[in-house]
Amino acid sequence: MEKEHYWLWLNNIKGIGLKKIKYLLNYFDEPKYIWEATDELSEVKGLREIDRKAIIQSRNKDKIIEYYNRIKKSNINFYSIDDDLYPDNLKNIYDYPYGIYVKGDIKDDSPIIAVVGARRCTEYGREVAKLFGRELAKMGIIIISGMARGIDTAAHIGALEGGGRTYAVLGSGVNICYPKENYKLMDDISHKGALISEFPVNQIPKPGNFPLRNRIISGISDGVLVIEAAGKSGSLITADQALEQGKDVYSIPGRITDKLSEGTNNLIKMGAKMVTNIDDILDEISVSFTKEKQKNSENITLGLAEIEKIVYSCLSLEPLFIDDIHIKSNIPIDELGLILTKLELKGVIKQLPNKYFIRKL
Repeated sequence: MEKEHYWLWLNNIKGIGLKKIKYLLNYFDEPKYIWEATDELSEVKGLREIDRKAIIQSRNKDKIIEYYNRIKKSNINFYSIDDDLYPDNLKNIYDYPYGIYVKGDIKDDSPIIAVVGARRCTEYGREVAKLFGRELAKMGIIIISGMARGIDTAAHIGALEGGGRTYAVLGSGVNICYPKENYKLMDDISHKGALISEFPVNQIPKPGNFPLRNRIISGISDGVLVIEAAGKSGSLITADQALEQGKDVYSIPGRITDKLSEGTNNLIKMGAKMVTNIDDILDEISVSFTKEKQKNSENITLGLAEIEKIVYSCLSLEPLFIDDIHIKSNIPIDELGLILTKLELKGVIKQLPNKYFIRKL
């Protein structure tokens, strides 16, 4: 068998997790020697008799090679810690996985920023995540997140809209879509970035998988941006892990009365960098880029009639009720409804339920 076959085998022995793999490698140095070991297994501290039996019974050369070839045919690669394509950043965390499954392409040395936040985010948070994902991607930065509902999904979408690359770290096998509505997004990411997981192919998502996934998100990244997070959330766990790994943490400030701002504001209190635009991140990671403002960002009102510009200027990323727009713009309500429809068709605003509107960045 080849070296990667031994690594794949070691990472798929039932009941043998990271801690026990570490015990084994500390004693044997390489997976091949673990495969060949018999009586020596009893000398490895931390292993039980049931573990030794599991190791011996799992030695099926044909089965391992067949599994390796099968996932390759599905365009899934397995990279061990010894592989040149295993992310360098990930090697530097305390509890790195000994192997990862990748569907897509991670052959890129561009800076990587993680964007994480609440699953049940506000529309404001969703738009901000898209904005940062898109604008950072335009500057050649890879966006990494967990493909969860809410902020994660918005950040991935923004990166793709910006024509950039994005990585999704999953709490399941890289062939399992979760949440199910992200099937198209998952497919797009696999072609314009990569799906990454330490969990085997066909592994369904489990609650305990997601905290493990978070350490990989922060581990691969050069910094973590948190957009909307309650006082206790998985996003804060990711931020804590990033700090432990020596990574920069950035936070979008929010209103002190909002529950989803509690976590982000506390991060700023504890020393995270407050971020209000992408330059706050670019300055920190010292990215070399040509700073040219994109036309669709600086000239979004080009082509709008004067009365449409008035209505557009009344809006922001905070949802505004149509009656409040009427008061601010002093435009008759019937005429205002028509203008709002035109602006929505032009793709510069978005209508929310119950006649609320926001800018679409």
